[in-house]
Amino acid sequence: MALYRDASEIDFELRELAQLPRPERVWMADPAEFDVAYAINPHMRAEDGSLKRVDRPLAREQWRALKTAFEALGLEVRTIAPLAGHPDLVFCANQALPLPAEVTRDRRARFVRSNMRWPERRGEVPHVAQALSAAGMEPLELATRERLEGMGDGLWHPGRALLWAGVGPRSSAEAWSEVARYVTAPVVLLELVEPAFYHLDTALALLAEDACLWLPEALSPRSRALVERLVPRRIEADAREAHALLACNACCPDGRNVLLQRGCERTSAALRAAGFTVRELETSEFLKSGGSVFCMKLLA
Repeated sequence: MALYRDASEIDFELRELAQLPRPERVWMADPAEFDVAYAINPHMRAEDGSLKRVDRPLAREQWRALKTAFEALGLEVRTIAPLAGHPDLVFCANQALPLPAEVTRDRRARFVRSNMRWPERRGEVPHVAQALSAAGMEPLELATRERLEGMGDGLWHPGRALLWAGVGPRSSAEAWSEVARYVTAPVVLLELVEPAFYHLDTALALLAEDACLWLPEALSPRSRALVERLVPRRIEADAREAHALLACNACCPDGRNVLLQRGCERTSAALRAAGFTVRELETSEFLKSGGSVFCMKLLA
């Protein structure tokens, strides 16, 4: 399908696109190995330059609370086993991009294996791929070695066959060009311009067919115009909360309930004013590694 880089290129309306059912299943990776063992994003070091320290029992408690929150919203939660020596496996949005059967050319549920930027994380990909394959999803491996980091940068629009694709620190336009050949949905490229927002899911949360939560300054002007062209209701996150608490790394599985890091007071108020129910969760241990609610799950 076509790639779109500029608002002037948009030749469709959301209502014209095929309907896409919301996922009923979420994958989470057991946090037994979670730690900050290296620094591959700006969030992982303390002010003195040292690696941040993780309280593992607290991290597990927070992970369980998130799992319970997903289950309370009616999602089936499947757990991926931990993998020795891979502390970031818990951020299981990154290792694969699910392709729903409704958007693949042969109408079969598939997933694209990621090409991770950092060597420290590349061993996570076959581990997650094995779990997805065992669940009946068929893998696709990109011919290109260009970077692609799954649902960290690839966001399916709620209810419509449209893929938002982040370009920047972790995923490349060339990789998305190959993905576009596998799907019947338009692929809209969004350029990330701030290092702290290294995945698209740290700058944009798609909430409902007509609504998103975002931090405009994390995107290039051209990319902002694309969001403005296609999403009527745009809720702007508080900039401080987006930086310090990853407010935009929220998840809205059902179009009504937004799971969000606790303490994002201004962002939460804006969401409530827009008619959403905010369910605050504590992910403070995972924020030390640059991830929160959305990073810690794979919807498939």
